[in-house]
Amino acid sequence: MSNIALVVICLVIGLLFQRSKRLPENSSDSLNLYVIYVALPALVLLEIPKLSFSHQAVITVVAAWLIMLFAAALTWVTARMLSWSREVTGAMLLLVTLGNTGFVGIPLIEAHLGVNALPYAILYDQLGTFIALNTVGVGLACYYSAGHGSVLGIVRNILLFPPFITLIIAFMVAMFGSYPAWLEAVLARISSTLVPVVMVAVGLQWRFALEREHLSPLLLGLFYILIVTPAFAWGGLWLFDVRGLAADVILLEAAMPAMISAGVLAATHNLAPRLAASMVGYSLLLGLLTVWGWRLLLG
Repeated sequence: MSNIALVVICLVIGLLFQRSKRLPENSSDSLNLYVIYVALPALVLLEIPKLSFSHQAVITVVAAWLIMLFAAALTWVTARMLSWSREVTGAMLLLVTLGNTGFVGIPLIEAHLGVNALPYAILYDQLGTFIALNTVGVGLACYYSAGHGSVLGIVRNILLFPPFITLIIAFMVAMFGSYPAWLEAVLARISSTLVPVVMVAVGLQWRFALEREHLSPLLLGLFYILIVTPAFAWGGLWLFDVRGLAADVILLEAAMPAMISAGVLAATHNLAPRLAASMVGYSLLLGLLTVWGWRLLLG
């Protein structure tokens, strides 16, 4: 309960700062940069070497891609059936497909499943959702905004992303050695700042604005993100008899709200930016409850 309380309290702090306007408008950007360049790499370096490489680790990554493929296909079919505009289709493909498995997912996984689940959560995020964002996601944004994306630029963004670099380093440490005790203690202290900092940043970015014309895609999108996609994951885990901690992580990661970075990507490509902001905000609000509900299903 203390971990859940930390998530909620820091989120409220961020919302209060947003309403008070006592922080600069780009404060959330600065906090996100700290998370990307400092806290998340420290967490990756600390937790990945603890992972026991087994079939469950592989299943976690494969499941992430299958779940995203299902969400994208469902959204695309819905867009065709309901004749959504090009901008709305592009935004929904990004936001329904890409869950917030890192910034929000990692803190909530730790809160619900404990620290031992973090290596699987990091694999799901870094080798699944993150790569999808920077490859398929960028490609979709460019296509639906009638822009052009550079393949070389996409590859460069992936290879130079700090958590991805530290993921490679962490794999090497896992294979060839270990950290000295003092360095492990330092990494633990730094990584412990991820949850409070990222939830304050989320509160600062939260937008409730809603336009009537976007009500239908918003409601469908929320239903797909928070109910249908995790139900698909749960059915797949049951069908293939996948159990254990990795299975629990897969289910909860599949239930995470829309990714903030996907919303930013949609907005920067002018893909229904108000709808994108609403999807991010409302899915986070409801996701705190629905993720808890899916956690109860695990027993």
